Amino acid sequence: MTSWPSIPIEVAPIAYRSVIQQLKEMGSKEPKLRIEEDEKNKSQPARTDQGFYIIDAPFEQTLNEEDVKSGKKSGKVNGVYDVASLAIKIKAITGVLEVGLFFTESAGQTSAQNTLGGQRPVAAYFGTEDGNVSVRKIKGTS
Repeated sequence: MTSWPSIPIEVAPIAYRSVIQQLKEMGSKEPKLRIEEDEKNKSQPARTDQGFYIIDAPFEQTLNEEDVKSGKKSGKVNGVYDVASLAIKIKAITGVLEVGLFFTESAGQTSAQNTLGGQRPVAAYFGTEDGNVSVRKIKGTS
């Protein structure tokens, strides 16, 4: 299972309200627009290098194929979900540009073929204001 606090999602500014609503309908508990302070200490939406907004969407723990086979249950997003299926569902929302879920793929399958189970997120990448990238990895991965 995975237990990231939230999934970062890059969205078009014009669509962020409808994306938040659809994430709630999918089972995200309180998806929020990421807010930061500018140099004048004014709060504003955080923007990517391309000028898009970021939504942080917390979901209950995701399962991989082994978890499902062993009978473990997670939060419901139209039933039990795994990392790849959740990423595909989120990315299908109009206005979503990218989903911050990174996972390994099952041997011999392409991303398009690999839509069910067997993946675990391995890292999340966060850009900082100074242009550097901070990496958070799951415990036990190198």
